[in-house]
Amino acid sequence: LADLEFIGPEFVGAHCVWLDADDLRRIADLGGAIAHNPGSNLRLGSGMAPARAMLQNGINVGIGTDGSQCSDNQNMFEAMRQASFVSRMHSPDYETWLSTEEILHMATAGSARALGFGEEIGTLRPGSCADLVFLDLHHINYIPLNDPTNQVVNCEDGSGVRSVMVGGRMIYEDGAFTNLDLGKVRREVELAVERLLAVTAEKRELAAKLEAYVGKFCVGLAKEPYHVHRTLGGPA
Repeated sequence: LADLEFIGPEFVGAHCVWLDADDLRRIADLGGAIAHNPGSNLRLGSGMAPARAMLQNGINVGIGTDGSQCSDNQNMFEAMRQASFVSRMHSPDYETWLSTEEILHMATAGSARALGFGEEIGTLRPGSCADLVFLDLHHINYIPLNDPTNQVVNCEDGSGVRSVMVGGRMIYEDGAFTNLDLGKVRREVELAVERLLAVTAEKRELAAKLEAYVGKFCVGLAKEPYHVHRTLGGPA
């Protein structure tokens, strides 16, 4: 990819559980970014990304949820917590673990930069878009309020969100959406799922038959000798 001049300031590597030290240095030298998706990696058993090494190389790292089909939800609070805990699996040395300050920066400013928005979003500063999440400090997640950053990263699960503003406009206020009928959306989704299940029945049956073969191929490939230690079990 580097030889093809594919890696540069607009490049974002997703997951990156298979990268070694040379790969990380190459991305750093060429100004690329990485999207760290710990929930998806854990869900699929694909490994743990070396997020600390990425930061040490000066790479901009954002935190992502990946898609609902491989991480179950789109909860950024959960993704932050998982990123915090997964960093502890690489070493028992707590000084190498990602701090909650680093995690929050990755999820906000780091993710904004990875998306190509620079400082337009992801930071609270004059000139940035008014994209804000308001948290209820009376929620159990913040009682008592000891360390706000630590509690946002390690305690918040979305239940403490009171309001959300996008571009200066409230789209979720005091626990209710202001711009959509959630009941109507829910009914439309249920009907859409019924239609999809009907039209994909034959293909899903074929996929179920292929699963055993495709699954064994993936497992076999992952067990091939490789120098990147992406799991607790060793090189594979």
